[in-house]
Amino acid sequence: MKVFINLKEWEFQEGAKFVEVVNLIKEAKKDEPMIKTIREKTGRSNIILFVLNGRVVQPREYESLEIKDGDNIRLIHPFAGG
Repeated sequence: MKVFINLKEWEFQEGAKFVEVVNLIKEAKKDEPMIKTIREKTGRSNIILFVLNGRVVQPREYESLEIKDGDNIRLIHPFAGG
């Protein structure tokens, strides 16, 4: 099935859980300087916010939430500014 992550099309198997998306993104973003710095300073691993079809997904939902064909997933990660 096809889902969109930040407007890019990705293939997942039917019945895939949201946690698969989370793990994919965490792995892809793990070496980004801002992500590394925040993770090191806070000790937190859940620093990326996920939005599924316009709704914020809470970390407690990752394991149980099933993604569906055509889902639109956005991720928002922290950035520095001033």
